[in-house]
Formats: sequence, C-alpha cells, structure tokens
Amino acid sequence: MKTFLRFVWVALIKIQRIVMLFTIVFCTLAIFSQAVMRYVFHSPFVGIEEMGTYFAFWLYFIGASYGSYERSHIRAELTHLFFGTSKKYAVCRAATSFISFGTAAFAMPWAYDYVLWGIMKNEQSRATFLGSTYPVFWFQASILVGLALMAFYFFVEFIQWVRIIAGKDQIPEEMIAARKEVESWI
Repeated sequence: MKTFLRFVWVALIKIQRIVMLFTIVFCTLAIFSQAVMRYVFHSPFVGIEEMGTYFAFWLYFIGASYGSYERSHIRAELTHLFFGTSKKYAVCRAATSFISFGTAAFAMPWAYDYVLWGIMKNEQSRATFLGSTYPVFWFQASILVGLALMAFYFFVEFIQWVRIIAGKDQIPEEMIAARKEVESWI
C-alpha cells in the first residue's frame, strides 16, 4: 500500500510539472507568434490572446498547487523568530497549514459550481482560434483542480505537523525548508 501511495504521490507531482511545462511553452509561443504575426506580417491571429489567457489559468493554478507541494508558496512568517524550532513553532505551523487547507476547501464548492455552470450553459469562447470555438469549462476547471491540489497538500502538511507535535522528536529540517525535488526527467 505504501508503494502504491508513493507512486501516486510522485505521479501527481510529475503530472503537475508536465502541465506547467506545456502551459508555459504554449503561453510563450502564443505571445511570440502573435507579436510576429502582428508586427511583421500585419495579420494577427484571431483569438490567440484568449487561448493564451486560458492556458495561463492552468499555469497559475497548477503552479500554485505545486508551490503548496514544495512549501515554497508565498507566506509572511515570523514565527520562527519567536519560537525557534520548538513544539510551539510546530503547533503554529500546524494551525497555519490547517487554516490554509480550510481556505482552499472552503473555495472549492464555488469553483465546482463555476465549472458546472460552464458545462450546463455550454459556454463557448468568444473569439475563434484556428476556425472554431471551444468550451470554456476546460479552462474554468483549472480553478477547481488547483484548489483541490492545494487543499490536499496543505492537509498532508497539517498531518505531518500533527505527527511531529505528537512525537518527542525535534522538528526535522525538511519540514522547515522547501521539499526536496523528486527525481524525475521533468
């Protein structure tokens, strides 16, 4: 069971990395091709800005979830100055992890309703790209997926802090710093 969970954990990280790589390449190519078409050929692509924006949504939300995984997301934390690496510090970090989990979980029903609304209304893009419109819910889903992954990683971090609080050991160095990278080709 532990091997399976480790496989799922690593696969999830690799999928996020692939999505981030694909979306950043697409966004960069979209901006570059639009600049070349507009200023060199004086014939811009219609709808490429909208596609770039929608792919940027995936980049932002998967990037935010990956930052939650790495524990490198933006935070203003001064607790280590007050508590050092004591049990009080661990309690404070557990509380912040739980609040972060609760915030992401609180927003998930709204994201779900937003995606469901997009599906039910069959919302299509306003501009066309390569001659056709596309359903917008695929890009609205990035909010739901990103929030779900963030909630998952914050919950895992909360459980790790609770286990440290319950134990008698010192706080491990890996809990204070960002997570180590998983060995991967991506």
